[in-house]
Amino acid sequence: MAAEHPLRNAALLLATAGFASLASCASGPPKNEAAATVAAASAPVTACNFGAFVAESDPAGLNVRAAPSLSAKVLGKLPRTFVEPSAGYGVRIEVEVAGARNGWFLIRNAQDNDALTGQPPRRLYSGEGWVSGSKLTVKSQADVGRAQPGPQSAAVLRIGDNQTFDDDDTIEAARLVDCKGTWAQLEFADQRFPADMRATLKVERAAREGLPAGRFRAWVDRVCAIQETSCPSLGAPEPAP
Repeated sequence: MAAEHPLRNAALLLATAGFASLASCASGPPKNEAAATVAAASAPVTACNFGAFVAESDPAGLNVRAAPSLSAKVLGKLPRTFVEPSAGYGVRIEVEVAGARNGWFLIRNAQDNDALTGQPPRRLYSGEGWVSGSKLTVKSQADVGRAQPGPQSAAVLRIGDNQTFDDDDTIEAARLVDCKGTWAQLEFADQRFPADMRATLKVERAAREGLPAGRFRAWVDRVCAIQETSCPSLGAPEPAP
């Protein structure tokens, strides 16, 4: 997934947002507020390159915006997670993640998985745009979460006996908070895990520092963008440190 095109568009979108903020501040907020708005709009976008899933339960769907802000224009919507009526399993909209800024993610090429839903593909916005990481999750075949995005970084999270981060319960418990290249930083909530899994969590203190009680974060690689199976091309898990 090449990041150059979406990042170029992101820069244009952010620049546009900055000019709009300047115009609206001419007769409104103080100059220091205007300067802060422009500075935020010009913050760098981190390049990322992996697939993620939309974790949305609102029937109205998820707004995709023109810039990383709740006040930015809505370009379109992505449907909520489809729940298969008889089996009860969920099918999420699949997206490509191309960039990140302050908890927002530049996505593109959203698609429904009609092979899993058994229904015609749902209508959705498939262009580029920004969504909050609180509505995204990933599936990782890594068996350890790390303090920083790199294989030599300290391990801060394990599940059970070196279980990988790709089962349904772990995917549901995670939300995307940052990314760098092919690495994704996830925030987990204890209460999103089933009770039996919570008992198997091995979370280092560093993973919880600075977060509300019951939350912890870790970086993972080997992200698999396929909902229904594993990704053999990712290879075997890295050896435990």
